[in-house]
Amino acid sequence: MTITQIITDILTHNTLTNYIFFTLSIILSVIIGKYANALIKRIADKLHEKSGIELDELLVRALSLPVAIAIILTGFYFGVNFLYLPSSLKTTINEGILTAFILCVVVFFDRFLNELVERYLAQTISKRAKREVDDQIVVITKKLVRLVVWVVGLLLILSNFGYDIKTLLAGLGIGGLAVALASQNLVSNLIAGLIILTDRPFKIGNWVSFSGGSGIVEDIGIRSTKIRATDNSIIVVPNSKLIDEIIQNVPSKNKWKVSTTIGITYNTPVEKIKKAEEIIKNILLENPNVEDEPITIYFKEFGD
Repeated sequence: MTITQIITDILTHNTLTNYIFFTLSIILSVIIGKYANALIKRIADKLHEKSGIELDELLVRALSLPVAIAIILTGFYFGVNFLYLPSSLKTTINEGILTAFILCVVVFFDRFLNELVERYLAQTISKRAKREVDDQIVVITKKLVRLVVWVVGLLLILSNFGYDIKTLLAGLGIGGLAVALASQNLVSNLIAGLIILTDRPFKIGNWVSFSGGSGIVEDIGIRSTKIRATDNSIIVVPNSKLIDEIIQNVPSKNKWKVSTTIGITYNTPVEKIKKAEEIIKNILLENPNVEDEPITIYFKEFGD
């Protein structure tokens, strides 16, 4: 059947009553979904006020949006059943609704598990280990969790459309093995990145010096670490290279030692040298960005 024939068939077989029930079903589901969303959020807020960040509060809060969407989808499903539709079109719509329901479940697990990692597990581990969990670890864990959830959701959706999941998984396994063999450097950088994040030889904001340069750590990623050098350029260092380096780490770059050599001629009188030392020291003491102590000015050596 052509699109024109399908539309004509629908208009011919449906009465005004069918359209009214279809419209009312959708409108009611939207209203109920909206109020259900607000109610679930209020329940979550009360749970938070009562016991702080707990699993039940995270669970209820994660349900708010998926439940609201599921209610609207249910209303749409019943509304469609009030209409006469060609069997092929109704089957397609029902498959689409089922796919949307699967997405609701995926969204729920995505919201719940990410909140669980960020707000509950990170704080729980920090309290028990008496050590703050690095923000980068939380971010990476959230990304990995989200990837797993959405891959599983995608496989369920493909299964709903008639694809053989076992075949897909087998193909992914072979493809994954080939990718792993072809990207050993990526894997080594990944492992090195996790070592840096867990061992924490430095963190974002620290000033570090290594054989390749020095600067402020701006980002610690899965593959590489980005360091802002003194000339404002970005040094991108593969993590696998960085963990083998001898690194000097200054936790805060609020202050640091500066050593400068000033050359003078051989025939400079001693009195002028002492006067120069005094002038330089006064200049440094008058600078509000220079610490009063220790300031050391001395004659080092005769140059060539």
